[in-house]
Amino acid sequence: MRIMSQLVDYSAWNYENKLSLLQAELYYLDHRHKMAEVKYLAAITSAHNHRFFHEEAMAREMYGIYLVENKMAVRGIPQLEMALDNYKKWGAVRKVDSLKEFIAMVHMSMEIHC
Repeated sequence: MRIMSQLVDYSAWNYENKLSLLQAELYYLDHRHKMAEVKYLAAITSAHNHRFFHEEAMAREMYGIYLVENKMAVRGIPQLEMALDNYKKWGAVRKVDSLKEFIAMVHMSMEIHC
């Protein structure tokens, strides 16, 4: 965290979204859900604003997984679908296929529980 913070001081443009995503994941592990959500959204916004579509995709995917794992799949699926679109823009074909499978499993799980 210390090194990543120093990198943000050096170039917020390049490292801000990465630090926010790392913080989000750490907050999630620490069960600090409100802070995790704030940091996931900060990572998404920063990556989007700086036109790092692949990093926006990763932040959206991680946020979507976070939401699904915390029984908020209705909110998570749109994040996963936006991540999918960004991965497509980036040309990450295998990642697109993998994420499509995950989204399908989430949909099936939602149908089973309804």
